[in-house]
This record gives sequence, C-alpha cells and structure tokens, in this order.
Amino acid sequence: MIVLIYVTYALTAMSIVRLIIGPNLYDRLLALNMVSAHVTLLMAFYAVHYNHVFYMDVAMIYALLSFTEIVAYVRLVGPDRSEEMVSL
Repeated sequence: MIVLIYVTYALTAMSIVRLIIGPNLYDRLLALNMVSAHVTLLMAFYAVHYNHVFYMDVAMIYALLSFTEIVAYVRLVGPDRSEEMVSL
C-alpha cells in the first residue's frame, strides 16, 4: 500500500509540472483534473491504510468540489480565449 501512495505522489508531482508549464489551455485543464483525481485517490489510499472512514467521506466531497472547480475554470477562461483553442 505504501508503494501505491508513493507512486501516486510521483504522478501528482508530474501533473503539477504539466499544470505549470502546459503549452495551452487544454493541457492545463487536463493537468488540473488529473491533480484533483490524484488527490482524491490519495485520500482513498489513506482511508484504507489507516482504516479511517472519515477520509473516504472527505475524498468524495473533494471529488464533487473538484468537478465544480473544473467547470468554474472553463467558464472563467473559456469564452475569451476561444481563438486560441481552435488552433489545435
């Protein structure tokens, strides 16, 4: 279980790097979604490892809030940069 936690930390770090240096909006949006998914997965791993159900509840709430975060990010940045997204 500890190995899975460390691997998830490594994948989260790589996603954060992609979030910072992403060349366009889609890469940053995908990286933000991946970071949120990795954090949720880490909370679930900790819930199983430490046998605390509370962490699983927090992970589910965080998953719902991360979806809202992605939608808000798209609404905030999306319409003004529509020409940049078409160039893919």
